[in-house]
Amino acid sequence: MEKQIKKITNKELKPNAMGFSSVDMFQNEYDFEPFLVFTEFIMDRAIFGPHPHAGVSVMTYMMPDSKGSFLNRDSLGDHSIIEPGGIHISQTGIGMTHDEVPTVQGIDCHGFQIWINHADQNRLVAPKSFHAFSKDVPEYDDENLKLRVIQGAYKNLVSPIELVTKTLLFDVTLKPNASIELEAKEMAFIYLMTGEITISDRKMGAISMVTFEKSGDTITVKTGNQTANFMFVSGTPHNEPIVYGGPFVMTTHEQMIETQKRARRGEMGHLKPL
Repeated sequence: MEKQIKKITNKELKPNAMGFSSVDMFQNEYDFEPFLVFTEFIMDRAIFGPHPHAGVSVMTYMMPDSKGSFLNRDSLGDHSIIEPGGIHISQTGIGMTHDEVPTVQGIDCHGFQIWINHADQNRLVAPKSFHAFSKDVPEYDDENLKLRVIQGAYKNLVSPIELVTKTLLFDVTLKPNASIELEAKEMAFIYLMTGEITISDRKMGAISMVTFEKSGDTITVKTGNQTANFMFVSGTPHNEPIVYGGPFVMTTHEQMIETQKRARRGEMGHLKPL
């Protein structure tokens, strides 16, 4: 059964700081758990510095059209280059410290920062880093479609990275006058970056956030005379309490208090600023 559109929101890329602009979407506004943060960014310099995370998986997906790359460092010893088309995920669990900066200051890096929630049973797993180079990201490619499998599976293509929270996350480029039917879980949304699409006879253009009702298990996307590039995102909500504490996400206030204590004690590791 086809999912019905719940809401279409027009968005815009906004400057947040010198060298950093973004389109920001959060769970408390869009009700898209197990995702908590979904941000498209353009960044050309170090902005955040080394910082800890716990209780959540933090993904950086660098768009294939990005001019620059990121350097990721973390307290587990990772030192990775997130090149255009590459993926890096910190499954932070009980806690770790990381930093991501453009490899060359002044060169625009275009990508996504995405937070994926953990169920309580996986909230405090051992931290782990995952990395996939662009060549390792599965791609489905035909005359009408290019689809990159960032998380989950499409047809017989499976993401090389499997997290404790299973989701679907595809980077889809759909050629003009084409269509695609996507299988969806309970929660689903589409974030349209470029072009124009039609879903259930409703047209939308860039930059748009489209959320869907829980019922139904397919979404059909059509294009007109323009190529469209969008992110298709879907998952199953944990339906558990969420307690936020800056870079930490927990299930209970008691967990959050203990997490903040661990951070103050230095148990999430250390990184010196570059």
